[in-house]
Amino acid sequence: MTTLHSPNSLPGLAPDLLAAIGAWDQAAWNLAALALVAAGDGPPEITAAAQQLLGACGITAAPGQPVPGGDAMTTRHIASQAAAPLQQAVALASGRVINWGAQSDEALLAQGQASAYGARAFAELLLPTMGDLAGRVAAPGARMLDVGTGVAAMAVAFAQVFPQLQVVGIDVLDRALDLARRNIAASDVASRVTVRKQDVSGFSDDAGFDLAYLPAPFVSGPALHAGLHRVAAALRPGGWLFVVHGKFGGTPAEDALTRLKTLVYGGTPLDDAAACDLLRSAGLTSVRTAPTPSAAPAITIGQKPA
Repeated sequence: MTTLHSPNSLPGLAPDLLAAIGAWDQAAWNLAALALVAAGDGPPEITAAAQQLLGACGITAAPGQPVPGGDAMTTRHIASQAAAPLQQAVALASGRVINWGAQSDEALLAQGQASAYGARAFAELLLPTMGDLAGRVAAPGARMLDVGTGVAAMAVAFAQVFPQLQVVGIDVLDRALDLARRNIAASDVASRVTVRKQDVSGFSDDAGFDLAYLPAPFVSGPALHAGLHRVAAALRPGGWLFVVHGKFGGTPAEDALTRLKTLVYGGTPLDDAAACDLLRSAGLTSVRTAPTPSAAPAITIGQKPA
């Protein structure tokens, strides 16, 4: 078996390229080991070897058990968070036309589960800064729109975090919606989460929403610009929209990777200023990009005037 861990393994290639391949190879295997150990359902001997690798990197976690500082749900999200980029990178490396419709069910599910932790993060980090929204989403009849719901993992998570909240998810991928309906049916909030096939650029709803979510990395430019105005119009007075987008302004490599990922996902690259301008153009106020942890995407929020 040919290896890529020394300059002698591929004569003629520059040593710096070989060193980069070696480092990236190790990073990919470390990520896969984390996904395997966190999931807790791999072959025992391989899982033990993966756990040994993580231990050598300073990470200790028993297979399928909460990682340090987390609970069982956090551990499941970590498994998905680690698996999702590997699944997506495989699709990119294959040379296939890259879009969400071309991803495997496993990739769709991994991405969805990775995003589900966002509900708790939203409740802890953003909600306290958003006026009376906490009271609104805790009241009977509260409604949320989840654009690009995918497999509905985040829609289900929001319904679980907010017991009064009715969540409507829309997406354009039939296969994702089939998976979403299975996830909803298997959840404890099936009566409060619904999904339907709908392009956000043609969205309308007369009942109104207290909260709406729009993920720019997964929505094309034309659909995002047309859809955001329609989503803003569907908010109830005083309701909030939060747009998730890539973080820019880091190192050149970080910004280039963010742009590549966004384009691979079929989405729209937005920096903080562009996201704020987009929300203001839809008539929203109190627009700002909220601080988020370094590993999390950027989030820009805006409120519909009361």
